[in-house]
Amino acid sequence: MASLVSGVLNAGMLAYSARQGQTGEIAAYSVMTAALTWVAILIMGGSSLLYATGDEDERRSVRSQRLLLAVPAMAVATVLLAWLYSGREYATAALLSGGGAMILNSLAELRFSDLVRQMRFIAASAALTATRLFALVLLIAGAPLTIALAAGAAAYLLTTEALVCRSSSGVRPLWTGLSLSSAGRAFRLNRQLFTYSLADAFTGRAATIALSLVASPLVVGCFGALTSIYQALVAVVFSGLRVPMAVRTRRRHNLGPTGAVSRDAEVISVTAATVIAVGVVAGAPWIATTLLGLPIPESAVWLQLLALALPFATVNRAVALNRIGDGSYPAATRLALSIALLVAGGLLVQAVTLAPTGAAVTTSIAEGLVAAALLGLAAFRWYGRRSRRGPRTDDQERRPRLARAIGR
Repeated sequence: MASLVSGVLNAGMLAYSARQGQTGEIAAYSVMTAALTWVAILIMGGSSLLYATGDEDERRSVRSQRLLLAVPAMAVATVLLAWLYSGREYATAALLSGGGAMILNSLAELRFSDLVRQMRFIAASAALTATRLFALVLLIAGAPLTIALAAGAAAYLLTTEALVCRSSSGVRPLWTGLSLSSAGRAFRLNRQLFTYSLADAFTGRAATIALSLVASPLVVGCFGALTSIYQALVAVVFSGLRVPMAVRTRRRHNLGPTGAVSRDAEVISVTAATVIAVGVVAGAPWIATTLLGLPIPESAVWLQLLALALPFATVNRAVALNRIGDGSYPAATRLALSIALLVAGGLLVQAVTLAPTGAAVTTSIAEGLVAAALLGLAAFRWYGRRSRRGPRTDDQERRPRLARAIGR
């Protein structure tokens, strides 16, 4: 519910900003977050997953890496990107604020993971939604979108820091116990998840960056608003997929039951993604033109094409997170690389003729092809096992459950 409410608040901020004509703010924020995601991944890789599932020594290494190496690198990249894009009609203040918001959210992500590890789900949910609401209030009060998001990110970090440090477990402040040696060690601990995280980030951000090189800020701003909605929807269904990953991780470390993991969360997530996609496709003209007030009529088609990718993206992430939970990092990496390579190929084919429609189509086709391959492979394996077992009697015959086949 917290993820859903947060997504609704984010969508509300985008809708309000678009109706106020702040497409330049949306464009600056979309470009900056897309570019800084790559910078962060190059340094941190999959350290967020390592921090959520590792021991205290590994977590200390991740904290050192993020504060001593990642934050300074992202700050320098923010200044350089602001200088680079300011010559392309982007507002420098908006670019700098967008970068600041991402840096602060990156630090708050660690404290959010701490709250989850402490089983303080209500506190974590309250911190997430309340600070998003605070940013929306600032936006309505007249603050530019990027300023409101940066202030909300600062409040998010301060709130989660206070909640974690006030716990009975005696957690020390985020900035204590850091060392460069621990920061360097994080690269070795994180190397197995590095390629996976890089490929996943490329899939989600490549279209926006490629489009920013050939299109005007107005077009990038409209497309960025729609991709932000798509990413928010992915985050909503993604939250349900964290449950089986956590169960698999605990089973791998002998911390929980050793039996089969229920597939209910995955089935619910894929079903929810399908229902949401159908609703977005049907309501895309109203969302793009009436709700968001985007000045480009074709934007409704862009949103519909992105929505078509949502169920397939959910299937792909479900399988990848299952692999990570089981410790099969190479398998998860191969899956993420397959999607990224298809996206890269689609964007390269279009090259200088790239338009938002082509970028959205590329995302849908890449996610759809990989999901179809996974489902086909799962069905092939199920029928192979069934044929090796031989014929069954009537009372033994059971219907296949696709949910059990996916991800095995």
